[in-house]
Amino acid sequence: MKKAPLLLLVLSLLLAVPGCAQEEGDVPDTTDCAQLAAAILASQSDLPEMYAVTAQDPEFDAGAPLYVGGELAGSVEDGVLCYPVGPLASEAAVFLFDSPDHAAAAVETMEDYLDSRAAAFFGYAPGQAALAEGGEAAAMGRFAVLFILEEPDAARRALKAALSGEAEGPGELFDLVSPLREAGDADPEDEPPSEPDAYDHDAVLAAYRSGDTSALTPKNLAVCQRLSAVLAQIVSPGMSQVEKELAVNDWMVFNAQYDPAELTNGPVGTPDPDNANPYGFLVNGLGICLGYSNTFQLFMDALGIPCLTVHGSAHGGEEHAWNLVELEGDWYAVDVTWNDPVFEDFEPSYQVRLAYARTYFNVTSDFLRKTDHQWTEDVPEAEGTKWSYR
Repeated sequence: MKKAPLLLLVLSLLLAVPGCAQEEGDVPDTTDCAQLAAAILASQSDLPEMYAVTAQDPEFDAGAPLYVGGELAGSVEDGVLCYPVGPLASEAAVFLFDSPDHAAAAVETMEDYLDSRAAAFFGYAPGQAALAEGGEAAAMGRFAVLFILEEPDAARRALKAALSGEAEGPGELFDLVSPLREAGDADPEDEPPSEPDAYDHDAVLAAYRSGDTSALTPKNLAVCQRLSAVLAQIVSPGMSQVEKELAVNDWMVFNAQYDPAELTNGPVGTPDPDNANPYGFLVNGLGICLGYSNTFQLFMDALGIPCLTVHGSAHGGEEHAWNLVELEGDWYAVDVTWNDPVFEDFEPSYQVRLAYARTYFNVTSDFLRKTDHQWTEDVPEAEGTKWSYR
């Protein structure tokens, strides 16, 4: 990505106009973070619902280091973080540092942050990943600015106008976004602690096989009951192993979703605490990649199909997980998570096309390598092609 040098050049040209205070690389003293944030957001013709975290909010101190790094966070004098409501990539952040040098130094960390946001959506929400890949960051005097928006050119023009004093005024920031405390979620400290009840794969599997669920905890009992009900629904006598495997893949794609709160930035939104295990997926209908792969593993183990869970990465380092299955002596790779992408901003009614739901079903290891999967685990090479849907 690394677009900041280009943006710095563009902004330096834009700011080289009469009325722009450029002495010692600074900008007019009358400019503040809220004004710049408001100018950037007001430039967008279709801004999603957003909220803002200001330097006066306690959450700001936790959020700022994600953008500028821990060492430079202490040099921030003011700032505004503007997040969307929901799992969208759009956002804007403005920081005022104690010196232009610190503002410039923060840009490299902001570039890394932009890369991480693109990676977070990669494979799960292609449209949002593309939007994040177009994000930009730059330093202007003591200000450092970052934005991920649908109309970056408009944002640059608005920034130039605001810094040069030419803007007529975009209005108050909170005419465009909501304060944090009005964004919808309660303070996490007000939420009751969850009851300790860990998911136990071996216990669930043993109970499913024996039919004796008396020793299961409530959480594991719920998983076992849901597992039994789903398999009774989708598996019928006479089905082959690959038919059972495909039925599981399709059921998972159409009956749960990637946990939206896991992709929601900022302090609003709480991911499902079980989204990495089958309780989150089977009972709550929410999972992350590890939740998808662990649930698929449970299904395969229950069906007697040899299966492994692979812990690797994607998009240059973002943690990711998928599965390997053995059919008729050959290994195949299955990435159910990436079979279940979101194309329309996480609309609950949206259903992925069946053809796409099998894109990563029974593929080879070479196919995974070509689609940005990386792993270092010593696992079998998936070379089977007979039962691929590609």
